[in-house]
Amino acid sequence: MPSTDFDRFARTLGFEVAESGNGFAKVSGRAREEFLNGVGIAHGGFLFSLADYASAIASNTDSVVAVTSNSSINYLSPCPSGEIVVATARISYMNAKTGVCDVQIASQDSSVLYAVYQSRVIVRK
Repeated sequence: MPSTDFDRFARTLGFEVAESGNGFAKVSGRAREEFLNGVGIAHGGFLFSLADYASAIASNTDSVVAVTSNSSINYLSPCPSGEIVVATARISYMNAKTGVCDVQIASQDSSVLYAVYQSRVIVRK
């Protein structure tokens, strides 16, 4: 996927694609010390970035280039330092112009749901 293969920001944050397929992606990242906020839990921006990257992987294919036009996130549980976080993205709607992607951000074993994220993507021609 040319539009996501060269994502320098995701690479800098250490995000790894565990699975991807048509309208689906699973991406992981570790809540490293430098990604913590002032109260010692994963910064919301780290979780948001992980979800946004998972959405990009799920939305883009070799023939479709899509970019986020709007997104929102709801933080549900604090994410501790050192935690491996997994963002699972699924396209719930897609046509030739736009799409919607839903992402769950959870602990590696899925026992804790840290946040839910939704994005609207615009398909670029």
